Amino acid sequence: MNHTARRSALTTLAILALLFTTACTEEKEAPDEPVVSELRLLHAFPDGAEHDLFARPQPTLHDVLTRIWDATDNENVKGLFVRVGPLQGAWGSVGDLVEALSEFRADNRPIHCHFEAADNVGYLLLASACDRISMSPAGTLDLIGPAAVMIYARSLLEKVGVEAEIIHMGRYKGAGDMFIRDDMPKEAKASMDAILDDLYGALIEATKSRTDGKAEAAKALIDGGPYASAAAEEAGLVDSVGFLRDSREAIKKAAGVETVRRTRMLPKQEQLTLGQFLKLLSGDSEKPEAGGERVALVFVNGSITDGDSGSMGDAVSGPFVRAMQRLENDDNVKAVVMRINSPGGSALASDRMWDAARHLAEAKPLIASVGDMAASGGYYIASAADEILAHPNSLVGSIGVVGGKFNFAGLAEDVGVNTYVLQRGKRAAWSTPVRALNPTERQAFEALLRDTYDRFIDRVATGRKMKHEAVLAAAEGRVMTAQDGKELGLIDEMAGLSEALVKARAAAGLGPDAPVELWPSTKGMIDAINDLLSGNGDDGAQTLQRLSLRRHPLAASLPLETWADILHVLSREHVALVPPYLFTLR
Repeated sequence: MNHTARRSALTTLAILALLFTTACTEEKEAPDEPVVSELRLLHAFPDGAEHDLFARPQPTLHDVLTRIWDATDNENVKGLFVRVGPLQGAWGSVGDLVEALSEFRADNRPIHCHFEAADNVGYLLLASACDRISMSPAGTLDLIGPAAVMIYARSLLEKVGVEAEIIHMGRYKGAGDMFIRDDMPKEAKASMDAILDDLYGALIEATKSRTDGKAEAAKALIDGGPYASAAAEEAGLVDSVGFLRDSREAIKKAAGVETVRRTRMLPKQEQLTLGQFLKLLSGDSEKPEAGGERVALVFVNGSITDGDSGSMGDAVSGPFVRAMQRLENDDNVKAVVMRINSPGGSALASDRMWDAARHLAEAKPLIASVGDMAASGGYYIASAADEILAHPNSLVGSIGVVGGKFNFAGLAEDVGVNTYVLQRGKRAAWSTPVRALNPTERQAFEALLRDTYDRFIDRVATGRKMKHEAVLAAAEGRVMTAQDGKELGLIDEMAGLSEALVKARAAAGLGPDAPVELWPSTKGMIDAINDLLSGNGDDGAQTLQRLSLRRHPLAASLPLETWADILHVLSREHVALVPPYLFTLR
């Protein structure tokens, strides 16, 4: 990084630091009077601890859970007022919210919930955790049951002159089916039907709380959706219809308090003063490292990719491996919890990360906690842990492999592009996108995939202490809910992140209040500037670019995410562990 670029970057950071300091507001101290705490769960939260420094900070699921745990431990919080919104496809991680809210209710403190718009998963939370449910007069309740939309586009590709050559290892491994089929395979249908049955069952079970435990009545309510406010109240799905102020008055009366205090969902932001910034420039200030006996909470979020530098929204092998080695060697880190929310990705990266996790598990307790999904490479890594915990509706498994390439020869010819392939070596151009695989190339590629699949099976067998045959019975690329995975030996216990931390502390011989170190940590301005000045990690210019670039908002949806993963992996990795389907799951 040249002098001019460094000076420009530092000037920009200085301005941002001062603006950041001015914009920060002090977080209120813990209430010293009886209050009701108001929480806003208005959308699905990302799992993990990492924030994009140059984007508007957004709370993570861990931030939200921490706020609930704090309220549970605070005797001055006499009740919770929870505002709920559409939680989209967070079928698994909503269990963490229910688990945390249930701990609060265990002290006979009321939880009232209010919404303006809620979907299936939002109502799953409402019906499972709230003593009283209210909705706005103009609100909507999209309680309609789960659905999956499967996409198959072979004919479309043929029309534009593109041929997909995809090879699967495992009958249920269908990540590439959308490119090579026009119909749904019976294996894919069987697997998706099982998932939908489990999610539908969970929704029925929650809705039964509104029907005196009658399952058929709950099914009828789901079939009757979506609901406007008057219809929802008449059906008994909500207790009242009114505005926010009315619902706040109701919870104050139920809790016997005068105040409803809105809770800051994000942790208190680090403030950078001008003096601190100048000290950093002179090298006189360093942020102290965490110390003391503790548990580490490691997040594995997003697509699994290979590389040595972190990437926002991805689980990258290099930083993970280094972090696990550091935690393994830190005598004050007594146990580790891996929180996994990943559909998979690169086989090479998954194997590197499995090895690092396995070595740590041999040195100290390691527990895996599954969020919405630990599938394919996500489960590959989870299998290294001593125990795997998941909520019943979390998706797990997908022990299989898919790989291949796209042949654009037809498209190139149609648009007037002429290609010539020159090679030295019998298979030198096997991955070229301008011709099909020949028989010997296909044979060699299948051998690569078979080797990867066999290694995947062996890793799971080793980590889970299962016989090879037992893993094969749960493999073939089949994805399933955790409740089905438990029956096949893939999951140890139906529980969430809170229980995983309890188990980790107990296994390490630590008390229930032992501190938790997060990785990756939430990077503040001081960390960013310190990294830039010290040259830690990437080149400074690359660090700024990496921190400032953000994914398009649409990338959060599963179909586009999966599409991007498949294209990226198939074009660059050749051998991959990726999700079994391309689908929309509501």
